[in-house]
Amino acid sequence: MATYLEPQARLAIYAEGEFGKKHAKTAEGVIRYGRNPVAAVIDSAKSGATVREAVGLNCDAPIVASVGDSLKHSPSALLLGTAWTGGALPAHWRKDIIQALESGMDIVNGLHDFLENDAEISAVAKRHGRRLFDVRKPPMPLPVGAGLAKDLKQHVILTVGTDCSVGKMTASLELDAEAQRRGKRSKFIATGQTGIMICGEGIAIDRVIGDFMAGATEQMVMDAAKDHDYIFVEGQGSLSHPGFSGVSLALIHGSAPKTMILVTKATKTNICELPLPLPSLTTTIKANEHMASLLRPAKVVGIAMNTWGMSKEDADRAIQQAREETGLPCQDPVRDGVKELFDAIIANEENSK
Repeated sequence: MATYLEPQARLAIYAEGEFGKKHAKTAEGVIRYGRNPVAAVIDSAKSGATVREAVGLNCDAPIVASVGDSLKHSPSALLLGTAWTGGALPAHWRKDIIQALESGMDIVNGLHDFLENDAEISAVAKRHGRRLFDVRKPPMPLPVGAGLAKDLKQHVILTVGTDCSVGKMTASLELDAEAQRRGKRSKFIATGQTGIMICGEGIAIDRVIGDFMAGATEQMVMDAAKDHDYIFVEGQGSLSHPGFSGVSLALIHGSAPKTMILVTKATKTNICELPLPLPSLTTTIKANEHMASLLRPAKVVGIAMNTWGMSKEDADRAIQQAREETGLPCQDPVRDGVKELFDAIIANEENSK
């Protein structure tokens, strides 16, 4: 599991020029669900506002223009809150990272470029006694997947998607919270950098060597099964995405779920920014159920729909269309909660006994 910050560490979340935009989903996810207090968000384009004013999240942390301006709010770590496709470190971030280290902050990095491998940044960190948390760096050694999770009696639930960046982590976290509200022994399994930043542990599957992706997932599920009855595995990518389908399949076979929740975004028509149309919900359900059945049969029992940016009327219409297309319950986890989806999970558990 990834080593991470202490829960009391105060965060300055770095989202320069991006807060409230699609590439800053890490920043918003950590603010919405993270265990660490947020001291400030850094984005010069929105400085002077609060997080609540800028993006509507339940957080009154200020937005400031620079790393230097964040210091008056006493942060102890700078969290890089923007996730770019490909995960490279932008050159213009370097001076801000170095300033944060020189100002006494640790750095939380979710990029594919590891800061500990950067000679200049790692030297500054060492000189000032600060820590670099490259949360995407996988632990070693990891096993090859062996299908062990298919024999678990515990209920493993995997979120799968029509595309990447549609809300699989959010759906998984909301379902885990609902399970705990109902008195269930449940656990969220983080499989991406933002999930690790939120809960403090996990493995970023997209950084694991292909031979070990399913094994890493299997290892986390088997560990969680020792003292939990409901295990919510955060999905990644989509079987229909030509770049990320391998990660999605590794999660299916590594977790060997009993139940799946399909996650989609109502306003999406194409796979990411590619000239490829998004498959229908029914096509995606069939594909995921078929791939799961090669190891253990698993049903998609509900749709978690991301209706961000839509009016209530348009969101309700999209949700109703999904219900009619699939015959399954459909909810927006943020707007509506996940009670219907969790009821469907319980019903599937009862029917499979």
